[in-house]
Amino acid sequence: MEVVVGRVKSIVILILGVSFFSLTLWSCSSGEKKFELSSVTIITEPENGAIVVANGAEVGTTPLTLTDLKPGTLDIVLKKEKYKRKAETLILKPGEHSEYKIKLEPLQGYVTFETEPPGASVLLDGEMIGKTPIFKYPVPIGHRTYKIELANYYPVEGDIDVKEDFQYPIKYILKPLEATLNVLSRPTGGSIRINNVAQTQKTPAQFKLPPGEYLVSVIAPGFLEEHLRFELKPNEEKTVTLVLKEGETPPGMVLVPAGEFIMGENERAPDEAPRRKIYVPAFYIDKYEVTNEEFKKVFPEHTFPKGQEKYPVRGVSWEQANAYATRVGKRLPTEVEWEKAARGEDGREYPWGNEFSSSLANTVEGKVGMPTPVGKYIGGVSPYGCFDMAGNVYEWTADWYQRYEGNTSIKKEYGQIYRVLRGGSYMTDKFDCRCARRHFDRMDAKREDYGFRCVKDVPQVPDGN
Repeated sequence: MEVVVGRVKSIVILILGVSFFSLTLWSCSSGEKKFELSSVTIITEPENGAIVVANGAEVGTTPLTLTDLKPGTLDIVLKKEKYKRKAETLILKPGEHSEYKIKLEPLQGYVTFETEPPGASVLLDGEMIGKTPIFKYPVPIGHRTYKIELANYYPVEGDIDVKEDFQYPIKYILKPLEATLNVLSRPTGGSIRINNVAQTQKTPAQFKLPPGEYLVSVIAPGFLEEHLRFELKPNEEKTVTLVLKEGETPPGMVLVPAGEFIMGENERAPDEAPRRKIYVPAFYIDKYEVTNEEFKKVFPEHTFPKGQEKYPVRGVSWEQANAYATRVGKRLPTEVEWEKAARGEDGREYPWGNEFSSSLANTVEGKVGMPTPVGKYIGGVSPYGCFDMAGNVYEWTADWYQRYEGNTSIKKEYGQIYRVLRGGSYMTDKFDCRCARRHFDRMDAKREDYGFRCVKDVPQVPDGN
């Protein structure tokens, strides 16, 4: 009985298994009739080689074609070195082949390029990306090279290792190409000074110089010194010719020729009026303010900080300035002489012209806060070649402080109490360093910004009659 029952169970199981298998085949056969399989090709840009991950498993690298896929959606992740991971959902249509071009976003940092002057071309890895300034330019990570170019300036090259999300500021002050200066004179053989520095060459001579403001002076035995101020631009070639006039000047002095000039101002400080023309005989005046070194030669007890030999002597009274001038065979200038030497014949506001610039004079606008070596401000030279007649230190003159003849706005008579100082100083502003501006103080005053320069009479030529 048990044997019969066992056989019956086996037969039932066999029948059920065959029936299930048949059902499965029918289902599969029936399913194949319901849909057709899909395929897809995956391409990545800007370059292939990205790893494709589908259902948590790596299935290949782009460009990649997958076949026999069930229609619907397929979620993938793309991975490639130096690019951000990218997740995408692909749509698969029954019986169709799809192609997806997927753009990968590179890992990148940010680079800023700035130059002085601006407008320089920037090449990154050999490709032009723009002109400076360029701010936060996106750059793929990795080793990068750059080159910065601007006409008439030396190019700059460099490299950077860019990391993800880092910022790299790159700034350069570009070095200009040297200019060529040819200095000629008539007669030839003149001694040359460039920006107050004596040169070993004689005219004619050629110099390689960086761009900028220049003052060239030439002098020869038996001739007066001539000077010329100009600007040299990068990579420029410039020729200057100075025609020397016959004559002699004492060492360190310049000639102010005889003639009329415009003195005073009508619409500034009341004591500067009236504006008028005045004739002045010829005279010599010191090219520079008297220095510590020069003052100490006459007064050995004079002391000054080490290294300031070429700075203007300061803190001197009128009495000390006058004593020095007498000792060296000179004198202090009159107000008329000082103003003509400072402003020339045309009545200009400042020794260099009518517009103020802190680059031309040592005043409070320049924020230097102390004297500077004489002759430093080459652009501020006067028409006759005098330096620092605006700013640096005040300069004593020979005159008592009085109202000018013809001035009707000032009624007070000052008598012989105060002496006049001119030119302003490093402690005063642009108003006080005007050519016509007057300042006064007692003769024994020794304010720290009081200095001076000297003049000398031109010898009279005997009348041949």
